[in-house]
Amino acid sequence: MQQLSIGVVMPGYDARGLPAVTDLLSAMGREHDVRVVALRHPPPGPAFDGGGFMVHRLGAGADKGMSGRGRVLALGVRAIVRLHAQRPFDVLHALWADEAGAVAVLAGRLLRRRVVVSVMGGELAALPDVGYGAALGRGGRWSVGVALRGADLVTCGSSTMHDAVADRVPAKRLAMAPLGVDLDLFSPGPPTSSAGRRTVLSVGSLEPVKDHVTLLRAIALVAGGRPDLRLQLVGDGTLRSPLERLAERLGVAGSVEFLGRLPRERLPDLYRSATILCLSSRHEAQSMAAVEAAACGLPVVGTRVGCLPDLGDGAQTVPVGDHRSLAAAMSDVLDDPEARRRMGGAARAAAIANYGIDAVPARWSEFYNGSSSDGRGGSGGVQ
Repeated sequence: MQQLSIGVVMPGYDARGLPAVTDLLSAMGREHDVRVVALRHPPPGPAFDGGGFMVHRLGAGADKGMSGRGRVLALGVRAIVRLHAQRPFDVLHALWADEAGAVAVLAGRLLRRRVVVSVMGGELAALPDVGYGAALGRGGRWSVGVALRGADLVTCGSSTMHDAVADRVPAKRLAMAPLGVDLDLFSPGPPTSSAGRRTVLSVGSLEPVKDHVTLLRAIALVAGGRPDLRLQLVGDGTLRSPLERLAERLGVAGSVEFLGRLPRERLPDLYRSATILCLSSRHEAQSMAAVEAAACGLPVVGTRVGCLPDLGDGAQTVPVGDHRSLAAAMSDVLDDPEARRRMGGAARAAAIANYGIDAVPARWSEFYNGSSSDGRGGSGGVQ
């Protein structure tokens, strides 16, 4: 495999908060020269080794509005041009198609380098009632538009995201490329003791877009005839106290455990000891929790978002925001051991087929090497 010099542009870098992205960068760093430009955080300072790749932190902070966005774009483009002068990039890759995507496209046009943009979050979403999605603001819509129009290749991590992007990007410039997991770390194994209880596990930040309100309402219905039921919530966020109060009002506080934010190494045992994973999100670009659970052979029940439909028989999906349908789907799986066995096997098979981290370098190298002789490839342009 030919070694390439890859400039990765990100909104910010946080190894603890983005372990799947760190895995991706480390996997690529074993084959290529990877330099990350982190736009807004951490604070400015010397570049540091992220584990096989260098992180250059611009520390633009949280400035909002068009002036703040303009400052971030200018800092990002200048940093890429400066790093390119020191050691030329072969390709630029934006993780997230908002500010990072716009920076990569603008710099790529200046440097005549191929640009790959990965849609990885709420770039196309607009959920005003929970304040989620780049499409809510004019600046976000502009940045995403620049990124999607100008990228030589746009990638998505799930079929649902692919379908959303397909309305805006021609098929020849669009590809599926989900984030992967370590299939040895996240693998089936002997469950830890669950004291004979059926356990519903949820992994995700306690923020409005994850819609834990719908999950708790569904659990209140499911727990009625199942005194052994337990819900474990892994994650923290602004809604923890309101959700604790809601569990009290619904009469299920004794069945709900708020575990807070946990180190990643604790998650495989939690997946193995759970009965099902339940995901209630209103939006997911992919959902690493669903991928990790599937890799551990855990059946997944949840809303029809992200990669859940891609897990095939390993997942049961319901409409977003429908707590009664979610409760019914959970009940079906919780009460049928044979169905859980089949779903767990199908989930693990889907993980092996589509989400192994070891397959990432070859997949991305193919994307990176798709440039034409002039160094850009594709037909995208900034408008």
